[in-house]
Amino acid sequence: MKMNTADTIAFFALLIAILALFFSFFVYLKDRRRSNQDQLFQEKLSSYKELLNLAKTAYSKFFDIVDYIQSFRSDEDQWEKKYIKVSGPYYGLAYEFNYALSKNSFIIPEEVLVELTKLDDALIHFVTAGHHQNSEISITSYDKLEKQIEKVESLIKKDLNIENLSFGLNKRLK
Repeated sequence: MKMNTADTIAFFALLIAILALFFSFFVYLKDRRRSNQDQLFQEKLSSYKELLNLAKTAYSKFFDIVDYIQSFRSDEDQWEKKYIKVSGPYYGLAYEFNYALSKNSFIIPEEVLVELTKLDDALIHFVTAGHHQNSEISITSYDKLEKQIEKVESLIKKDLNIENLSFGLNKRLK
């Protein structure tokens, strides 16, 4: 059976249509994956911004505890009464971070989540440690808190690939 010109043209047209269909399907899958990746990136960015903002806000306000401890001049009973009155809002800051972490933890990679959990514990521990009215303990805890926030921030930058994104953006803007 010999193909004539019309059959040959029809065969190539069918072949081109099938290839176009496969190409369109491939592009659709790739765009869908890219769209999901973009959405995940935006969600992670939003979660990280919220968590870092809460951590840094708590950290800056926690200095008040250090200040209270260093400036308080009375006996332990008076300190306990005063600390019970003033510590509530600081626990509130720590638990606000805890809540934000729990609602965003499902999209955070394990390595970052472990460090964020340590930061969560450190925020709550810092307020609790203030109950002892020991200036050395509070300053040491405050410094450790700062280092933990810096470590988390570094891991977040690594996870989001901020350096490469910034480099690419700078090249685009030139």
